[in-house]
Amino acid sequence: MSNSVESLGSEDKVSGWIRVRVLWRMLRVLVHVFLGLLIAVFSGLLFFPDRQYHQPLVRWWHAAFCRIVQVRVSWQGEVVETPALWISNHVSWLDISVLGALFPVRFVAKAEIAGWPLIGHLARAAGTLFIKRGSGDAGSVRDQMVEVLRQGRSCLFFPEGTTTDGSSVKRFYHKLFAAAGPAQCPIQPVLICYRTREGLHPSVPFIGDDEFFPHALRLLRCDRIDVYVRSLDLVEIQGREPRALAQDMELMMREALAALILEETLSPLCGQEAA
Repeated sequence: MSNSVESLGSEDKVSGWIRVRVLWRMLRVLVHVFLGLLIAVFSGLLFFPDRQYHQPLVRWWHAAFCRIVQVRVSWQGEVVETPALWISNHVSWLDISVLGALFPVRFVAKAEIAGWPLIGHLARAAGTLFIKRGSGDAGSVRDQMVEVLRQGRSCLFFPEGTTTDGSSVKRFYHKLFAAAGPAQCPIQPVLICYRTREGLHPSVPFIGDDEFFPHALRLLRCDRIDVYVRSLDLVEIQGREPRALAQDMELMMREALAALILEETLSPLCGQEAA
């Protein structure tokens, strides 16, 4: 009986500590979001989004956000300092801050994010291009991407068009690949993989019927989230049509992600810690 009481008391202490940790992180996140809005106002980001000189501020904000929610980023690979059309597999809304902390890119995101309280304003300030899936505005977004690339900036989109559980990639949509041709730029593939010691992280994927705030609370309960980012070699388009390019990139990234998952399953934590 005594052991049972002690066990219950210990569980209550652990549960109480988790609640305190979640509340503390939530407070820090809110402060960081409001700080981001203040920075966006006083730096001019909110009124003149995504000027070149704003990039250090944007990357600092993403890196600080990762630290607050205890996301540890390990990056492997090399990035050529040339404008490129970036593509990545897509697991969670966390991907934006993880990749945004590492690379000076403009994101293409689903239109729903523009309506998220506070976050939508920050996304606009950072120069995010929004696309509404199934609305037929892919051509307009593609033209905006071409303009960004011609200005010497890189642009990143998620060709799956949705999130996955991180174990593989889904079919790539081809329409936004059409931005590479007119801009005469290469493709920069990048992989993202959230892990625990036992395998893929069970809490990070933002899929199915997940809602943002319950999912965010679930992540704030985690002790730490390890994420591995690997940039692959630049790929020249070599005259390929968007559909063929999408199919080739899908196959390449599926194989590379499978190798990364296997590698990290067998190896200790490694890589260059970025946040």
